[in-house]
Amino acid sequence: MSSDLLDWLNNNKMCFNILDEDVIEIIGFGKMYYEDTSMIKSIFRTDADNNVKFNTMENIQTLQDEGINYIVFQFGDNWYYYDIRKDFEFQILKYIGKRKEQIHNQEFVNLGVHTPFELLNGSFSLTEWIKKTKHLGQKALGICDYNTMAATLILQKECEVAGIQWIFGYSLTFTDGIEKIDAKIYCQSQQGLQNLLRIQKCINVDSENKVIELQDLLKYGAGNIIVFSKYSSFWLKQVWDSLDMFFEHFDDCFYQLDLSEFKAERIDIKVLDATKYYFDHIYYTGELPPVLICDCYYLDKDDAKNKIILNKISEGAAHEQSDDQYFKDLDEHWQTISSLFDEDKWDVEGIFNWACENTVQIANGAKARYETDRNFMPQYDMTNYEKSKYANRHEMFLSLLKEGFNKLVPKGKEEIYRKQLEHEIYVLESTNNVDYMLVQYDTVNWARENGILVGCGRGSAGGCLVLYLLGITLIDPIKYNLLFERFLLPERAGLYPSDVTVIGEDINSNQYVEVTLENHKTYKIDKDAQLVVKRMGTDAPIVVYADELQANDDIQFDNRDLLFTLNEI
Repeated sequence: MSSDLLDWLNNNKMCFNILDEDVIEIIGFGKMYYEDTSMIKSIFRTDADNNVKFNTMENIQTLQDEGINYIVFQFGDNWYYYDIRKDFEFQILKYIGKRKEQIHNQEFVNLGVHTPFELLNGSFSLTEWIKKTKHLGQKALGICDYNTMAATLILQKECEVAGIQWIFGYSLTFTDGIEKIDAKIYCQSQQGLQNLLRIQKCINVDSENKVIELQDLLKYGAGNIIVFSKYSSFWLKQVWDSLDMFFEHFDDCFYQLDLSEFKAERIDIKVLDATKYYFDHIYYTGELPPVLICDCYYLDKDDAKNKIILNKISEGAAHEQSDDQYFKDLDEHWQTISSLFDEDKWDVEGIFNWACENTVQIANGAKARYETDRNFMPQYDMTNYEKSKYANRHEMFLSLLKEGFNKLVPKGKEEIYRKQLEHEIYVLESTNNVDYMLVQYDTVNWARENGILVGCGRGSAGGCLVLYLLGITLIDPIKYNLLFERFLLPERAGLYPSDVTVIGEDINSNQYVEVTLENHKTYKIDKDAQLVVKRMGTDAPIVVYADELQANDDIQFDNRDLLFTLNEI
C-alpha cells in the first residue's frame, strides 16, 4: 500500500481500513483498489469504439465480484478515485465516508467563504464548499465576497438542494471621512436583503473608489448584522462613545475573531496587535461580542497556491499570502486560537465557545431569500390609445405579431414562418415573457422615434423571430438559419404536453362537468376529456377522465394555459 496514499487519508482525517496491499476500505463509503499509476505510461486509453477509459491493469469484473466499486490513483499532487460502475470521471479523494471524530464538536457555521465570484481571489465552486460543509457535519454556510453579491442566488439554490441553510454575507470598506474601516454585512431578513442591494449600489455605482460613506451604511443597516474586521479594534475604541449609532441602525454588531497566520511577519503582528487591543479594551465590556469568522479563500491547506496564482494574474503580485485561510474544522480553529492566549489570564474555552455560538446565532437569524417562484418582470402599461385598440396586453402582443407577420414574411414561405412563430409564442407565453417583449417593443420604438440609434440585434436575440416581427431586431432569423434556442431554451417553459393537461379548442358538448379552480372561476369540461392530475395518496400524476375527478385533485395544466388561457376564457 502506498505510504503517500495513507498520508493523504490521514491528513484529510478520513476513517479507513487497510484490507490488503492493494485494497483499502473508506468507512461509510466503500472499498477502493489502489492503482499504481507509476507502472503505466498513461492513465488513459481508448476502447474499440474510441471512448476514453481509465487505463487500469486490473480486471473490472473481478474487482466488482470482490465488492470493490472504486479505483483510487494519484495524479499530480492529488489523489483521485472513480466509480467503476460509471463512465470515468475525476473525483478528488476528499469529503467522503466517515470523518475522524473531533474533540470540539459544538455547533459552528462557517461565515467566511470567499467564492470565485470575488474575481481572481476566491476559488472552488459553491458545490464543493457545500460538500465540505456537509462532510464536517455543519448545517449552514455563509459567504462574504468583497464588493459583490454575484454568488448569493447560486448559494441559495445550491443550499436548498443540499438541505442546508444559507447566509448572505458581504465584505466592504466604509469611511467616516477620516479613516477607512473594513466590515462584513450579514442579511437577516428580506428588508436586510433589500438594504444590502442598496449598499452594493452605493459601492459599485455611486462611489468612485468602491468605498461607502458611513451615513449611507447606517441608512441601510436595518435587517442586517455588521461584523467589524479584525483590524478595526483601534478605531472602535476611538469611537466607542458613539458606537450606539451602529446598534441603533443594525440588528446586531460583532467583532471578527480571525487569527489566521500569514507568511509575512509584519501582517501577523498587525493582526495580533489589533486582536490583543480588542481583548484588552473592548471584550470585557460584553457589548461587542466576538464571532469566529476565518476568511476562507480555498478549501484546504494544500490549496493555498490557488489564491497566490489568482492574485498574481490579477495584480502581478500576491499580497497577504497565507496557507491558513482555508475551511477549517473546529479542532483546527481551536489549535490556532488556544496557542495565542495566556490560559492563566483568559478563559480561552469560554471565548472560543462564545465566538462559535455567535456564528450559529447569525445563521439562525438568516431568513433572507430570493423569491424564485414568481416573475419580477414589470407589467407593461398600455397607453390609452392601446387600450382602445386592444382588449389586453396579451391581445396586443399577438396583434402586433400578426401585423409584423403580414409585413415581413416573404411570399410563399408563410407556413415555415408560421410554424416557427407558433413555437416561439408558446415558449414565450409559457415562461411569462409577454410583458418583457412589450417593454422591449416600447423602448426600441421610443428610441427610434426620438432619434436614438438602435442596433440591428445583439447576441442571441438575433435568433428570435418574435423580436424580428415586433421590429425590435432587424435580422430575419429564418433567412440566416439562426437558433431561437440560443435566446430561450424550451426546457425553461415548464412541463411538456406529455406531462400536463393542455387545453384544446372549444367544442359543442351537452355532457360536461363543472369544475371550480383555485382562481375561483368555474369551467365546463367535457366528461370524456382526459386530465393529468395529482391526487392525494398517489406518488406520481395520474390520467383521469373529467367525470372521474375528485375533490382536491390538482389538475396539472400546461404553464401557458395557467398564465393565459384559463384567465381569458
